[in-house]
Amino acid sequence: PFLIVKLVNWSLLSGGEAFSEVSGYSGGGVLIKCKYDKEQRSNPKYFCKDSIGCTKQISTEVKNKWVNKGRFSLIDNTSSAEFWVMIRELTVEDSGTYQCRVAVEWRPDNRAKMELKIHEGEYLPHL
Repeated sequence: PFLIVKLVNWSLLSGGEAFSEVSGYSGGGVLIKCKYDKEQRSNPKYFCKDSIGCTKQISTEVKNKWVNKGRFSLIDNTSSAEFWVMIRELTVEDSGTYQCRVAVEWRPDNRAKMELKIHEGEYLPHL
């Protein structure tokens, strides 16, 4: 089996809340890029699934190095002020709303939301 990765761009700039939607396929993967304000380079980054609260799937305070937790990976690239999250081996149960967050002291976290829809079956690119 091969891994199909879809790229999703999120922007957390200027403290606003963003929302996007992406579809994936069982067995494939998604690669999510989250831009943030340069002033937040030292802040912890995390990725969570909306449920009751926001259940952290992966988080990091490490900079410029991939961190892995099960099917989730995250890297905080401080030179470009963005962090990347990869989810591998997608299942239909992965469908739902996710948040890309930067922890900010003394105010609500800077966040962007994404609705992930996973479809059964294999992705067949148009030839």
